[in-house]
Amino acid sequence: MDFAHFINLAIKTRRTSTIKEARMADKTNPQIEETLDQLAELVCRSLSGEENQLTERRDGLLKTLVMSGYVWKADETVMQQVEERVKNQCVEPSMHRGGALSSMTSKLNTRFQEISRWESKTPTESKSMENDSPPKAANISSATDA
Repeated sequence: MDFAHFINLAIKTRRTSTIKEARMADKTNPQIEETLDQLAELVCRSLSGEENQLTERRDGLLKTLVMSGYVWKADETVMQQVEERVKNQCVEPSMHRGGALSSMTSKLNTRFQEISRWESKTPTESKSMENDSPPKAANISSATDA
């Protein structure tokens, strides 16, 4: 492969990723983008062995994504988004620890789905799942003067 072909390929790849980023930015908001970047940064740090705050901070960040409407706005899963950002932010660790990266992002995606299911339930659904006994009639006589 000659140099000109390599440059054209690099430009084409960058253009494609820029278009993809622009498309994603149209569908999300700054809060979602910042949260995804924070998740990617935590995964990068975990891959590098610098610190392990991923499990401590992930639920709060994932809940932020749910509350921001990421479930309805995104064409890609949390796993895909975070993995792509990690590969852009920390090339070396993500390249050498691809299995660990996939494992971490898969766990993030599973936890995100759990949180989004939990947040989408109504209080009556949550209560009925905890206690399968039917509701009881109110004792009206104790509430009146009868």
